[in-house]
Amino acid sequence: MRVSEEPNVELLRKKADVLESENVRLSKHVSELLREVLTLKGMAPEQVDLNLPSLLEQVTSAQSSSVTKPGSERRANVDKEKKTKEPQVGHGPTAQPELEVQEELFDVDDADKVCPICGDHLEDWDGHEDETEVIDVVERKWVVKKATLKKCRCPRGCHVETALGPERMVEGGRYTPNVAITVATDKYLDQLPLSRQVQIARRKGARLTTQALWDQLYALALELTPLYDRIKAFILTQPVIGVDESPFKLIKKGGSVKWQAWQLSCPLAVYFEILAAKSAAMGRQLLGEYSGEVVVDGAKVYEALARAGPFNLNNCWSHGRRQVLKAEGEAPGQVAEFLDLAGELYAIEREAVRPAEKDDQRRGYRHRIDFEKLRVLRDTKSREVIARLEKWILAQKCTPGGQLKAGLAYIAKRWTALTRFLDNPLIPLDNNDTEAGYVWLSIGRRNYLGARSTRGTEVAAKFYTVFESARAVGADPEAYLRYATTSVRRGEAPLLPHEWVAPTSPEEPDANTPPR
Repeated sequence: MRVSEEPNVELLRKKADVLESENVRLSKHVSELLREVLTLKGMAPEQVDLNLPSLLEQVTSAQSSSVTKPGSERRANVDKEKKTKEPQVGHGPTAQPELEVQEELFDVDDADKVCPICGDHLEDWDGHEDETEVIDVVERKWVVKKATLKKCRCPRGCHVETALGPERMVEGGRYTPNVAITVATDKYLDQLPLSRQVQIARRKGARLTTQALWDQLYALALELTPLYDRIKAFILTQPVIGVDESPFKLIKKGGSVKWQAWQLSCPLAVYFEILAAKSAAMGRQLLGEYSGEVVVDGAKVYEALARAGPFNLNNCWSHGRRQVLKAEGEAPGQVAEFLDLAGELYAIEREAVRPAEKDDQRRGYRHRIDFEKLRVLRDTKSREVIARLEKWILAQKCTPGGQLKAGLAYIAKRWTALTRFLDNPLIPLDNNDTEAGYVWLSIGRRNYLGARSTRGTEVAAKFYTVFESARAVGADPEAYLRYATTSVRRGEAPLLPHEWVAPTSPEEPDANTPPR
């Protein structure tokens, strides 16, 4: 049994008296030192007496803040423990490596260049400046550039030559190509309708009309037509492409007509063509004589195209999965079993993906696939999963007319097109990358509802093709449009977006190059 020891009060009192006398002695010593320092700085005795109390107070407060109070050590340990256990909330400043840096020098105000202690004038302390950063925005500004065109004449009166003057988007017009590029970027990259662009410009003092802006768009689209056609031709040379379609309204008097924004895609480019219908005739117009591998959803139009066309049809496992998932409420156990089997196929695909590197952040995962490894994985592991999946489907008992029966029938009907990927590592399991190409077009058609003429559908298709092809390879879409426009107006054929960006390293196989 422990016996508590009573504190020796008398001893503690003596220790306190000693400490108090020591504090008094130290305070006097500090006061003498401060007085000596101020005197050496040339301060008059009356100024020393005036400023000394405030300086002593500062020193005293600094000393008291550094003294450990009873219980403060325990609280400090608790706070330290909290910091180690609880994750930090928030984040530091976001790095801005691409922003222009503008340097500014801020001087101390004249009123603050007086010493608050001695009243002397403060001098510049070169080499000890502090640095800090803020992020600002410089607003877009519309200007009228008034050009003076100089003339030269022959002294004999034979000829007069006039300077060409500023470049215009439309001959005889008032707007530069930069206006057309800006309007196209705002509408087809940032999805701002022309009417909204006019409102924004009006707040900046520019009096514009939607017709004037449309004229610039149309003129630029015409100049980009050869580039647009080359992107399509490039995609149709690839061994594997994705095809899809999505509604796009053609607005007419008295209502609107539902057209279709057809898409061709490969890992290096995206092409749009807005056509009148979702039909085999429109599909043949789009694909021409293409004879490679086409990855699509389960729409019947593609089955009709495949029967007449020279290409091989490959169906999308993601769409098949969605059809079965509709029966989750009807047969949750069977749906879960199917999803587990389909999930194994995707897990096998991920085994062939190389780790992401610095330059891979701007491009899709298919640029990091080891196709030789994927060939082996599909020929062994994937075939085994497909065999189990086929056996599982045949063994299922489904409610007649139920959603599970319909979902499994969807897959069974397309079994050949769903399993052709086993023989070709370039064929993806699904058409999700192609579907993702509609994201910005979908936002745009919601914002400006559609096109008001067939010319409008053609212009939209061209700009979406240029922007999404640039986005597909990690290029800045606006920067690429500026480059392409400049090249075309110089009479040059611009590089395609995947040619314009930095080339891949020799060790990195192209996403559409078959393994040897």
